[in-house]
Amino acid sequence: MDASLKIEGEKIFLTPMSLEDAEDFVRWRNSDFVMQRFFIKEPFTVEGQIKWITNKVLTGEVVQFVAWDKADNVKIGSTYLINIDKTNKKCEYGMLIGEEKYAGGGRGTEMARLTSDYALQHMDMHKVYCRIMADNPASVRACEKGGFEKEGLFKADEWVDGQPKDVYFLGKFEYEK
Repeated sequence: MDASLKIEGEKIFLTPMSLEDAEDFVRWRNSDFVMQRFFIKEPFTVEGQIKWITNKVLTGEVVQFVAWDKADNVKIGSTYLINIDKTNKKCEYGMLIGEEKYAGGGRGTEMARLTSDYALQHMDMHKVYCRIMADNPASVRACEKGGFEKEGLFKADEWVDGQPKDVYFLGKFEYEK
């Protein structure tokens, strides 16, 4: 992916994740605000994130962006496309807003829309899907407003902190190419 790529929305813009973003990402990902909404609860390390960026992002196996607030020109979070299946033309979407004061106000919706549209329009994907814990209604709403549709609720699908969690599966499709 071109390092100079900039995907613009009304409130945010996305840039490709680079090695310089590792510390910010780890700080966000390890915060209580973010960690409570993720399936994986183990803390991340800067070394591990640098390895991830080097081996996954920079090789194109994963597409990961940094989200910036346009008004303040500050990094606020990240979006990513993983499990990229070129044969079946689908990939999995995920996101986090790491700077709590920027949560709400439509930024998550823009993150979902801009990233999924990138996958559908520039990566030749037919479907972008995501999994969200049912007890995270803000993320479900953001994805729905970003063009995703609920495909189903899977009861007790994931075990998180020793408890079964219900998980929504959502998808966004490109019907005409």
